[in-house]
Amino acid sequence: MSLLLPIIAVLVGFILLTVSADRLILVSSTLAKQFGVSMMFIGMTVIAFGTSFPELVVSAIASFNGAEGLAVGNAIGSNIINSGLVLALCALFMPLVIQVRFIKRELPILVLALIATIALMSNGSITMWDSLILLLLLALYCVYLAKSSSTDDVENELEFLDVSQNRALVETIAMLIMLLISSQIMVWGSVQLAKAMGVSDLLIGLTIVAFGTSLPELAAAIAGVRRGMPEIAFATVIGSNTFNLLGVLAFPGLIGDGLQLPAEVLTRDLPMLSIMTAFMVISFTMT
Repeated sequence: MSLLLPIIAVLVGFILLTVSADRLILVSSTLAKQFGVSMMFIGMTVIAFGTSFPELVVSAIASFNGAEGLAVGNAIGSNIINSGLVLALCALFMPLVIQVRFIKRELPILVLALIATIALMSNGSITMWDSLILLLLLALYCVYLAKSSSTDDVENELEFLDVSQNRALVETIAMLIMLLISSQIMVWGSVQLAKAMGVSDLLIGLTIVAFGTSLPELAAAIAGVRRGMPEIAFATVIGSNTFNLLGVLAFPGLIGDGLQLPAEVLTRDLPMLSIMTAFMVISFTMT
C-alpha cells in the first residue's frame, strides 16, 4: 500500500479531530446554558460518556469474539491514559485549577467506583451479577450527577452560540460523532504507517490502538482548556473513567457465562490503575 493514503488519513483525521472537539465545547456550553445545567454536568455526562463510546465498542466486539484480555484491558488501559497522559497534556496549556467543591464531590465517586470494581473482580471473574451491580451503580451515578449539578460555576463567562435548543442538541451529537470518526481515521492511518515501517502488531496494539481509544477524551479536554475551561478536562477524565469502570467493564459479564479474567488484570493492570488514580487524586487535592 502506498504511504500517501495513510499520511492523508492522519492529517485529515487530526484536522477533523481538532475542529470537531473545539466546536463540541462551544455547542456544549450553549446547551448547558439552555438546559439550565452546569458545564461540569455536561462534561461529565454528554462529553465524557460520548467520548467513551470507542472503549464500549472495542469491549463489545472483543467480548463477542472471546478476546477476554482485550475486552477488559481496553477499559483499564484507557483509564490509565486518561489519568496520566490526558491530564498531563492539558496541564501544559494551563494550570488545571478546579473548584474545591467539584473535587470533593466527584473524586470520591471515582474512587468508590474503582474500589467496587476491584472488589467484584477480586475472584478472578466478571459474572452477570457483577455486571448488573456495576450497571446499577452507573445508573445511581447518573442520578447523583443530575441532582448535584448546579449552574453557579462559570456560565456567565463562557462563549455561547445564538442558536435554538434543538440545533444545539443536534450539533452536540453531530460533533461527538465527528470526533469519534476522525479519531478512528487518524488511528487507521497511524497503524498503516507503523506496519509499513515494520512495527509489530503487539507494539501497535500497546501504543497506537490503546492511545487511539483515548483520542476523543484528549481532544475534548484540550479543546476545553484552550477555551479557558479547565473544568471540562477534569469532568471529561473523571466522567469517562467512571463510565469505563461501571459501564464498559460491565459489558463482558453480560455475554455468555461471564468472563474469566487474565491473571495480569489482577496482578498488573488494576494495581497500576489504582496507583494512577491515587496520584491524580493527590495532585488535585494538594493544589
